Amino acid sequence: MKAGHIDTEVARLEALRQYQILDTEPEEAYDNLAQLAAFICGTPISLINFIDENRQWFKAKVGLDVSEMPRSVGFSYLCQKQRKVVVVLDTLADEKLANNPVVIGYPYVRFYAGVPLITPRGDMLGTLCVIDQVPRQLSQKQVEALVALSRLVIDQLELRYHVAEVSQITEKLLVQEQATHAQSEAARTRMTNLLESITDGFFALDKQWQFTYINGQAERLLQKTQYEFLGKNIWEVFPEIIGTTFDREYHRAILEQVSVEFEEFYPPQKCWLQVHAYPAKDGLSVYFQDITERRKTAEALRESEERWQLALDGNNDGIWDWNLKTNEVFFSTRWKEMLGYKDHDVSNAWDEWRKRIHPDERDSVLQAFQDHFAKKTPTPFYVYEYRVQCQDGSYKWILDRGQAHWNASGDVVRMVGSYTDITDRKQIEEELKRQNLRSQLFAEITLKIRESLQIDEILQTTVTEVQKLLKADRVFIFQLWPDGSGTVVQEAVLPGWPVILGKNLLDTCFKEEYQEKYRQGRISAIEDIEAAHIQPCHREFLQQFAVKANLVVPILVRQDIWGLLVAHQCAAPRQWNNFETELLQQLANQIGIALSQAQLLQQETHQSQELTRSNADLEQFAYVASHDLQEPLRMVTSYLQLLEQRYKNKLDANADQFITYAVDGARRMQTLINDLLNYSRVSRRGQPFIPVDCNVVLERAIANLQLAITDTKAVVTHDPLPKVMADATQLTQVFQNLIANAIKFCQNQQPQIHIGVEKRDANPDGEDLNSIPSADEWLFWVRDNAIGFESQYAERIFIIFQRLQARDKYPGTGIGLAICKKIIERHSGRIWVESKPGQGSTFYFTIPDRDIKQS
Repeated sequence: MKAGHIDTEVARLEALRQYQILDTEPEEAYDNLAQLAAFICGTPISLINFIDENRQWFKAKVGLDVSEMPRSVGFSYLCQKQRKVVVVLDTLADEKLANNPVVIGYPYVRFYAGVPLITPRGDMLGTLCVIDQVPRQLSQKQVEALVALSRLVIDQLELRYHVAEVSQITEKLLVQEQATHAQSEAARTRMTNLLESITDGFFALDKQWQFTYINGQAERLLQKTQYEFLGKNIWEVFPEIIGTTFDREYHRAILEQVSVEFEEFYPPQKCWLQVHAYPAKDGLSVYFQDITERRKTAEALRESEERWQLALDGNNDGIWDWNLKTNEVFFSTRWKEMLGYKDHDVSNAWDEWRKRIHPDERDSVLQAFQDHFAKKTPTPFYVYEYRVQCQDGSYKWILDRGQAHWNASGDVVRMVGSYTDITDRKQIEEELKRQNLRSQLFAEITLKIRESLQIDEILQTTVTEVQKLLKADRVFIFQLWPDGSGTVVQEAVLPGWPVILGKNLLDTCFKEEYQEKYRQGRISAIEDIEAAHIQPCHREFLQQFAVKANLVVPILVRQDIWGLLVAHQCAAPRQWNNFETELLQQLANQIGIALSQAQLLQQETHQSQELTRSNADLEQFAYVASHDLQEPLRMVTSYLQLLEQRYKNKLDANADQFITYAVDGARRMQTLINDLLNYSRVSRRGQPFIPVDCNVVLERAIANLQLAITDTKAVVTHDPLPKVMADATQLTQVFQNLIANAIKFCQNQQPQIHIGVEKRDANPDGEDLNSIPSADEWLFWVRDNAIGFESQYAERIFIIFQRLQARDKYPGTGIGLAICKKIIERHSGRIWVESKPGQGSTFYFTIPDRDIKQS
């Protein structure tokens, strides 16, 4: 044999022995796989064999009486040589195979199909083969199924391999730690039980989810017979698992072609099952076991299992093992890589660990160890977060977890644990804290802007909170003047540094071009004024205030520069980060908004005051003018009426007509003056608001209009009306004006007028309204069947002197609705109208629902 082949064979044999499979007792899992292979391929013989140095040993066999054969006979060497599926349809058809001892002798092989058993590491350990004593052929699906079964054999081997590793580790722990003997024994027992129970139950499904095979243990666990399974659909046999984890995981295994493992409670048997499902092209193979007892003890062992499972699974954490007798610590390679070290950079001395703990946390970490040793911690485990120095001098945040082991005397002899890098989490937490503080500051400033726009208070809050948040030595707001100088209007400064609040400052270097740069949004961040490339005059200006580093952002009000928001570091130079820069910039924007809104508010207040004064002057003018016109107009009217009485029909027809026009004009003028007086008196002579029964008020208004109502045969109806806080006289005038208009504008028909009222939730079965009142007001309406008008005039009719109809057809001054609007607004209400030509109008108005008892 060639040297290379000998080396490969030695490695293969060593790999085979590591699985510890040779000469073991028969196992149901392997027997099931062999039976399934024979069943699928329709052969009387099937074997799972492992090729030792001089023999082929059969772990599982169907239809064969011997347990092993010499390595030199049979056809396994073909699979070993080709490392792929080998199918021999007829051995006698091949001269090289026809004289093989298994052909000419027992078991008289005429047909052979074998699949090499190759481990994930590439070692060929044996074969899964099927044999017949007559020639035959296999379909492609049968070959694929045989390959799939070979993978299951490998899975069983891998499980044995890993359990063997766990057992070795457990045995090592048992030797080293007698104090944990019982716990380790339980873990080893659990692992052994897991190995033995993984083949407890087995069934196979085809692509139509029909049972093709089920073993006896599965019958016992599920309490059903084979006849209740075979050929039937799993969802019909077990409808109760539709929509459960069984359903979802089985479908996922088929759809994604991945093996799945899960634990789920099975209600019919009131037990927990652990399930392993393996997909194949022709269906699904499912192994399951009853783990109810294990589940009962799982919680007690959970923490211990997690610790060792981390180590066994080789996760991303660093593992350490501290021997307190020798004071040496084993650090895993990952532990060292996490801190940037190579394997040989760190010795096993305890001090290698201790000296890398951050000085600010070293004492508390060591105390946490002592508390754990003394069993003073609330849990049986040591858990602590602290910073550890890396190879480059930086620090990482570490989550350190571990558990000590005590001997029979109660002394700590060993401690094992793990490192988890939580630097990213800590950075995120720190960033969230900063963002939260920033949000709180923005919210506080925004609230002050919305509530009061007290600029001094807003600026003071800004500098105080920014100084705390940035831990700066000084934060101030500098208001610029046109000549380049400015005043410090607010300041927050730590004790021991110069106070500059209220000072007028002039930086001779701060020229017009610099102001323009700030107006365009320039941000100045100087980390060290001594090393910065700045003009000497600017450096001297900063030095007089003990400044070592500064950060300056502009405060803009409508694109013009108002001032600067400045942070100073006086104790030492400082590197300003993006968070700090963005914080000041956003706050400066908020200050600019506040200043802009304050200016607008000041302008609006001034305009409002001017408007109020102007309205008062106009009302005074209207009152004085109408009052002063009363007497002369009364005299003119009297003489015109006297002239009409004496000379009517004594002059010519034109004279009589002229006298009639003059008398009519004087009367209209008298009406207009009276309406103007009423309009001006709404505000000037209004009465205090008192509890008013709207039913009484409406009756008074109807009584005042009784003549018009009788003449037109108008029908006026109303809902029960509430009591409100109002001026009774003015509210009477509102009802009277609206009803009078409704009567006046009815054309050749009987007026139908209804007064209604509504309050939210007060009348759920009431009238369907287009306008829903708010919870704190009454909504009244006056609906008529008058001529109506276009909706485009709905606002115009409430303007004084505005009319929609000719005076000769519908008399009036155009002031009545304006008076209604002014009265309703005096009562803090609203008034509006909805109308369509020929369909009448509905006038709405609201009166606040004030507390009558309190009033």
